[in-house]
Amino acid sequence: MWGIVPQSGLTTTILDFTNDLSPLIVGFIGLTWLSAAMIAVRAIKHYLSQKSKSAEEPTAIPTNHRDAA
Repeated sequence: MWGIVPQSGLTTTILDFTNDLSPLIVGFIGLTWLSAAMIAVRAIKHYLSQKSKSAEEPTAIPTNHRDAA
């Protein structure tokens, strides 16, 4: 709510945007939560895929450099 300071000779005006903007605010908050949830799901999928790929890599590394060549 905005209030304009009254001065001599001017009328006082009060603008109330609360009811007009509430669907917009609800939609904005909903889109924010939706995008945050999508980012979290993608991050979890990426983390799980990286974890499963590392298990497939060979674990035996030759310690002798001549054997490695």
